[in-house]
Amino acid sequence: MPFNISEFKSQFDRYGGPAMSNLFSVQVALPEKLRARIQPTENNAFDMGHTFTFFCHKMDIPAIGINTSDVAYTGQMKKKHPTRVQNPGPMTASFFVDSDHHVLKFFHAWAQNIVNYNKGNNAFDELDGKLPHEVGFKKDFACDMIIKHYSTDSYPDVYYETKLQGVWPVAIGSLGLDWSSKTALSLDVQFTITDMSFDGAKSGKTNSRLSRASGLLDILGDIAGFGDAVRGTLKSGKPTSIQDAINKLDRLGNAFGKI
Repeated sequence: MPFNISEFKSQFDRYGGPAMSNLFSVQVALPEKLRARIQPTENNAFDMGHTFTFFCHKMDIPAIGINTSDVAYTGQMKKKHPTRVQNPGPMTASFFVDSDHHVLKFFHAWAQNIVNYNKGNNAFDELDGKLPHEVGFKKDFACDMIIKHYSTDSYPDVYYETKLQGVWPVAIGSLGLDWSSKTALSLDVQFTITDMSFDGAKSGKTNSRLSRASGLLDILGDIAGFGDAVRGTLKSGKPTSIQDAINKLDRLGNAFGKI
């Protein structure tokens, strides 16, 4: 069938047209301890928890990677088998830097909430209960983040949502200052992620057979029963007739079917 540009366009239009990279927003739920440290005052109305959405101008939805192992069979080419889902991240985002440097102050404060990297006048000066170079508790610096990628023709009602859990910065980029340039500054921040979920994925539920402690015992019992059936068949010797062979195979099949 020859390529038809009109049909190609109509197929795209059925689903809202091509997705656009600029139709997104990022929301972050900061930990209470971090929020308290950067809480806006009467003279400073900057709230990074709210402003995050507007200052983040570039964000990647994390990839999904599946680890594999090569399995070689005699006389055959190697085949790949899935083993597990890779840990998500790291993930990089870019933020506009305001002229009052609130964005820069925010991320530097977040980093110091993770590890107190800035000592005071002496080696034992504490900051928020942490000595210099002391590591904080993850619950006090990791947060949840939501990325919404909006549909082109249904903004803002239709979107694809990515939820990230246990998010915290592992690298806060440098700022390139240059007398010969008048470009707006942007700060790159690399985040690590504990877990993530997507609109396109479904949540599972516990199988009724495994919902109780006895479920595992039932499975082990079925496996043991299959082993007993195999041993009984071997002890009975060779089949004495075709019907005897069929009966033995049926017994093994029934035992295996219970596993």
